[in-house]
Amino acid sequence: MARARRNPPQAVWPWDEPPGRSARHLGKRPGPLWPLSAATVTVLAAGYGWLGEVVAGTAGAVIGCLAGLAVAGLLHLLVHRVVSGRPPPRPSPPPPD
Repeated sequence: MARARRNPPQAVWPWDEPPGRSARHLGKRPGPLWPLSAATVTVLAAGYGWLGEVVAGTAGAVIGCLAGLAVAGLLHLLVHRVVSGRPPPRPSPPPPD
């Protein structure tokens, strides 16, 4: 027969827990590390460029790369806006004399 715990573990958010690895551990990985934003821009531009090349040749590839860069920029702005939260309230202007 299993006993019920009196104090069940509390729900913990992932950002409340300390990191499992230290920052110095990241330097021991083999090969180059790309920042996630650079990898995202590269994948989007290359993917849209390839798709444009398949559809319309060289001109389509150029337009596709530009579209991929635009999508990456829009994603960056969207994620930044969502993550940063609400802006602080503006101070009210002083009353007129």
